[in-house]
Amino acid sequence: MEHGRQLSRKDFLRFFGLNMLALALPKWRFDTSGLGEYPIDWPWISRDVLPSKLLDILSLVPKMVVDQNGYLVVRSPDGRSAAQIPVAQTQWNAEHSNPGDRLYRHLPWGIVLHWYGDKENFDRSVPGYLRGFDSLRKVDTYITRTSAHFLVGDSLPLPYASQSTEAIGILQTQIPDKDGTPFVASHLMPLNYQAHEEKKQYFVRALYHLRNTYSGFNSVLQDFYDGAKFDPNMRTIAIEITGYDFENLVHFPSEQQIANVLSVVWAVMKRYGIPASDLMGHNEIQLGKADPGKKFMALVRFLIGAKALIEKDEQMCRLIFGQFLGDSQDPVRAVRRYFEFVRDYLLLVGTRRTVYEWEAIANYWSTYDRICLGRSKLNVADQFCWPISGQGLTNGYTFLNPNHHEGVDIYSPAAQSTVYLVANGKCVFIGDHGGHSQGKLAMFRHRQPDGAEIVSIYCHLSDLGDIQIGNQYPIRCRLGRISRQVAYEDPFLHFAIAYGATWDADLKINHNLPLNAATGWIQDRYLNPNDYLRYQVETKNVF
Repeated sequence: MEHGRQLSRKDFLRFFGLNMLALALPKWRFDTSGLGEYPIDWPWISRDVLPSKLLDILSLVPKMVVDQNGYLVVRSPDGRSAAQIPVAQTQWNAEHSNPGDRLYRHLPWGIVLHWYGDKENFDRSVPGYLRGFDSLRKVDTYITRTSAHFLVGDSLPLPYASQSTEAIGILQTQIPDKDGTPFVASHLMPLNYQAHEEKKQYFVRALYHLRNTYSGFNSVLQDFYDGAKFDPNMRTIAIEITGYDFENLVHFPSEQQIANVLSVVWAVMKRYGIPASDLMGHNEIQLGKADPGKKFMALVRFLIGAKALIEKDEQMCRLIFGQFLGDSQDPVRAVRRYFEFVRDYLLLVGTRRTVYEWEAIANYWSTYDRICLGRSKLNVADQFCWPISGQGLTNGYTFLNPNHHEGVDIYSPAAQSTVYLVANGKCVFIGDHGGHSQGKLAMFRHRQPDGAEIVSIYCHLSDLGDIQIGNQYPIRCRLGRISRQVAYEDPFLHFAIAYGATWDADLKINHNLPLNAATGWIQDRYLNPNDYLRYQVETKNVF
């Protein structure tokens, strides 16, 4: 509506009626499509833009919706038929299906992902999982059962494949109320407000910290701890995922299971109007819980964003990217900021190594470039070489020997030796090496073929070649030289390889290793450079 134009009686009645309806109906039932929201020109992408790894997952996502009665329905791959997902009601749901057990309608809801925790000797049948839910257990000082709204396994759901008690695809484990409102599940313990007051709830603190960069962002997780105190079970829909210890890549969910999770999350978000900011992991709500893992949560957030752009889904784009539109209302910027937020949040709550492993799982940087039109374009480091070549090279201190040493010292018997760039990369720093060390320092960022990034570090250079910060350089580019400073000592290069996130969180601010760096601190930020280069050079049979 144009600013300053007088409202007609018809317009007034229309907006008055809609606003009264918004007060009367629960948040998830209020359809905003009729409010005159202007269309947003989202930067849709085609499927062939994404790396094959992500396409493989998205191609497995079942077509799922939550119907008007609150039941999960899956459509056949050809779209010609549909079937309700099997229901396996928990004992908790059977005993808590009264009017007072309906999720609160006056407050926003969230979606919480859990891993079930079933290990190799567990009875992985439907009765087995129900026994796990229905068994009485002690939580704090009281005895209770647990439950969730959905259980997601790694098999194909109906009607994609036949369902049996021996293979879990997707199950609905809670029967909703007649109007589709879910009843409460028993999946969250009382919140630890004291830990939050003592600034130990680092997930919430990370979200507040990111507000400085992503103004306007808010999550229901922040409301849990800083809003009115309600039982979080009354505001959340729980999705249990079979398996355990997803942080360990050995136990990471299969492509089909990831696809199944995406389909359920997608359907619940659409049905109840839940934004991506209110998608949470159990570990983010309750400290001391590990499920479903930081890497897995980041992957789900990343994939639903890509899925919305591929499927050109206006509603889902608003739910996923809407909070990032800001004052500019620029959809391209909102999409870019969302994908940056996913990584920035993981960087604050996880280790540098966690971010590196997740980048490889999600093929993050390659995908980010393709979606965001090459904003961070970096040539792929598809070949590697050693930083110094020649005869008689020896190692001095090596990685963690002594235990505060983050790299390797490579000695050369020659009076001078040329130092080469180990792979295609972008210069992020050149300057003097601070502290007690002598010589020049150079750092380069490299993108692996799997979409993860590392930083190579070259110390004690006697001089630098013609290199500039911000420029990209090819493998074996001459960086400079190491030279003998005194007659009785061979020159050496101190060479290290850090995770890309180490640059973002540490090296960008302080280019030198802290003198009190402990072994664990180093292992979270650096790789063993000898092992890394040996693997890259030998497996690819180059240089």
